[in-house]
Amino acid sequence: ALYDDAQIGAAVRDIHENCKRIVDKYVAPQAVLDQAEGEQITVPADFDPNAIKLIGNVTGQPPFKGIVRHRGWRARKSDLPILSGGLDPALIAPAEVEVS
Repeated sequence: ALYDDAQIGAAVRDIHENCKRIVDKYVAPQAVLDQAEGEQITVPADFDPNAIKLIGNVTGQPPFKGIVRHRGWRARKSDLPILSGGLDPALIAPAEVEVS
């Protein structure tokens, strides 16, 4: 209540720009899939299940045809500590493909 919306917006804009700079410096996020959300995709038989999460009517064997629901995020670099040896530390969030 002490500040108007324009003052809050200006402050938040600076905070977001600084956060983006730090994330880009240490993680440099990159989409797992090149296709845009909502586009059709064929997931090949040799897909990485840690990088692409299949959702929906998943039956049978790959290749699977579906729609990209989330492109996923991968770190192009990581200057952060590795907490687990079992998973790809560069994978931030798996992509999601809804199989129809």
